[in-house]
Amino acid sequence: MEKWQDPKIIALWIAIILLLIFTLVFFVVKIIHLGYKRISEANLREAQMQIEHQKKLLETSLQAQEKERTRIAADLHDGLIGKLTVVRLKNQVGKTEDLDKMLEESITEARRISHDLTPPLLEFTSIEELIDNLLDPWRARMEIILHSDVRTASNPEPHVKIQVVRLVQELLNNIIKHAQATVVTVYLRHTENSFTLCVKDNGRGFDTAKLAQGLGMHNLELRAQYINARYKIKSGIGKGTTAIFSGTSI
Repeated sequence: MEKWQDPKIIALWIAIILLLIFTLVFFVVKIIHLGYKRISEANLREAQMQIEHQKKLLETSLQAQEKERTRIAADLHDGLIGKLTVVRLKNQVGKTEDLDKMLEESITEARRISHDLTPPLLEFTSIEELIDNLLDPWRARMEIILHSDVRTASNPEPHVKIQVVRLVQELLNNIIKHAQATVVTVYLRHTENSFTLCVKDNGRGFDTAKLAQGLGMHNLELRAQYINARYKIKSGIGKGTTAIFSGTSI
């Protein structure tokens, strides 16, 4: 009998082969397990980051609401209530010559505050008209150009239109406060399948990396999410700022 035909030798080789197969299977299972664990941990980290991001956006929304309430309260107290108090005092002392003019100013102030809260005839007014009406008072302070390309007769829901108006309003407020711009260009494109809003200024610009976590940026992102739009802010020191919002038709 040949040596390799010895049953003990055959059994030894079978045992070695089985051990090698077992070892190979063990390592394959181990690698698959480690890969699955890494994927699970990555998915968990991503989910946690999304939760934290949504939490931050919720905090931003609450802060923005409180900021808006504070602004409205200041407008009422410093503007409208102040004017009406003067009217009352003048009426009490009998100085009525300027009352009509002051009442007219008070009515104008009340109308402005009301318009800031909710534009009149929101449901029946197009986005193009709403933006144009919003831009009109600012044209006395800087050159504002509106380019509109509306190719649809669809009328978005009022809650969507008000978010678009608030986007433009917030961007204009930021431009007035920080940009020192002299020219602002607003592009509006609305078709059956797409929506694009672009606000560009020739101001001093800023470092987007430093302000990426600011309240203003989160507030813009929150409004963009509300209308299912992507947004991008392009800016640089001395290069002005461009804000672009785009998505499917709203």
